[in-house]
Amino acid sequence: MNRRLYMWLKAVVGIGVVLLLAYKYRGVRTFQKVYVVENKNEQSGHPPYSVDNFNNHKTNLNTHNNEVSKTKTDSKTFKPNPDHNCIATIPEKYITNGEQPVLIPDDQELTSLPDNVVGCLYHRYVTTLQYFCGYKERIGQIPRNGWYICADPSFVPSSKNCVVFSSNKKFNDNIFLSDIKARYNCRTFTTPLSQSDSLQSWITKNDVGNTVIDVLTLSISTYTELEVIDKMVEEKSIGKVKQLLLELHFDPSVTKKKDYIKLLKRLQILFQAGLRIIWYDRVFQCVGVNKFNKCYAIYFVQRSLEDKEHTFKEMILPSEDKIRKLPTQELQDLYFRYLMTTQFLCKQIVRIGKVLDGGWDVCHDMMLKIDRNPCIVYSFGINNDFSFDDDMANTYNCNLHSFDPTMNKKDFKHSEKVWFYNRGIGDTYKKFRSGYVAPLDKIRKDLKHDKVPIAVMKGDTEEAEWPSTLQMLRTNQLADVSQFYLEFHSKGTVADHVILLKKLHDAGFRIFWFHTNPACFFKAKIGQYSRCMEVYFMNTKYPFNS
Repeated sequence: MNRRLYMWLKAVVGIGVVLLLAYKYRGVRTFQKVYVVENKNEQSGHPPYSVDNFNNHKTNLNTHNNEVSKTKTDSKTFKPNPDHNCIATIPEKYITNGEQPVLIPDDQELTSLPDNVVGCLYHRYVTTLQYFCGYKERIGQIPRNGWYICADPSFVPSSKNCVVFSSNKKFNDNIFLSDIKARYNCRTFTTPLSQSDSLQSWITKNDVGNTVIDVLTLSISTYTELEVIDKMVEEKSIGKVKQLLLELHFDPSVTKKKDYIKLLKRLQILFQAGLRIIWYDRVFQCVGVNKFNKCYAIYFVQRSLEDKEHTFKEMILPSEDKIRKLPTQELQDLYFRYLMTTQFLCKQIVRIGKVLDGGWDVCHDMMLKIDRNPCIVYSFGINNDFSFDDDMANTYNCNLHSFDPTMNKKDFKHSEKVWFYNRGIGDTYKKFRSGYVAPLDKIRKDLKHDKVPIAVMKGDTEEAEWPSTLQMLRTNQLADVSQFYLEFHSKGTVADHVILLKKLHDAGFRIFWFHTNPACFFKAKIGQYSRCMEVYFMNTKYPFNS
């Protein structure tokens, strides 16, 4: 064979291989060197994982005619006393597995309910998710002057004609407007809404015609201002809003039953108009004397404006070698984007413990589902605050094992179901402060828990999370941990930190919730990041039906 013919055949074979690989991996896309994988069975509003669409580590998604079969939720109820989290107070008929997990009765039925039930319906409704958005991007500042937006392809602001209306009066939106303009090239307008200046009138004044309002920020703090919602629905302008970022400011210490009914009525109107809650934020500046906030930031998307051709794609981190070769800025962007992308839909999120630092957000959906006999919870990093541990024991009747070697206290029984140990978590056994630290496998063996599943494990251990979690993965100690909560301390510029996230993902852990600690923020390329990120993982391989 002459050289020319050989080179021609080699080229043909090469083209054939490229075409074959392109066909084989046609469902894969990349974003800033971050792999996202298309799920062909995925429906709008559904994540890759949720309580409804997987059974256990031995079964796959069951689909029939492209519909995900829903598993039956454990109907066992809890009887916490006192019921700080409104779990037992709300009658079971108002809690569902549907798109509206907390149902709002009609006015007549609401009026007949006890005052505490109506108040609980409001506070549980605004802290329950109804629809799925994977990537939540923080625009503006973290401590206060900012908002999250849904940056999934199905709801992300338009790259061609983005329009943002600001009707928020509770804080200055200028930083948010400046950042969203820089990020998405949006046209921004200040549009204070009232009965005389409705949303439709602002649309006309600003000459945006039939253009979709990509984002509308709105704050409401009086019952008269609630009529703004009535007006938007009446004139049907609310149907043009793709994302509604709403703050409701109503102090529970002075809010009466009739006032809660007014609030619930407007929330029901928004639901009927097609708006679904995809995220919420307990504004920490609004923390009250009990578990109920004085205000909530609630994030809605309009279902009718969803781009069904460009849906959420699960984020898959690149290989370890590629992670190590990333430039610092790309590595940091990858780290924070991953931590702010949820991949598991938990609808009912219950704050256990304090609203401020010391409390943690539990996926109530999964607590209803797993076998809780026994219910074991490990709590690493107490710092003399047992609020989470006490509340967890009271709410879910769990046995709490609390660890902290920095409190200068010997082992003791804190309460009927809470035990304290003068030790902490680490990757090796060694002396530390007044106690010692040890790997999880040794701690479980010492407590005779090496064959007992752990319902929840949380850790706030001031950077010890990095070596200790790696050791847990190496020894397979996380295989029977259902929910795993960590506060990560990092600026996202260390390759090993991103690699640990990849290892957690490969082990089956998916993020269902996160919280950006406002005390640790620093300036990013656009907006801000926080070097203290509370991240909540669900173990999708947890054998909770076994």
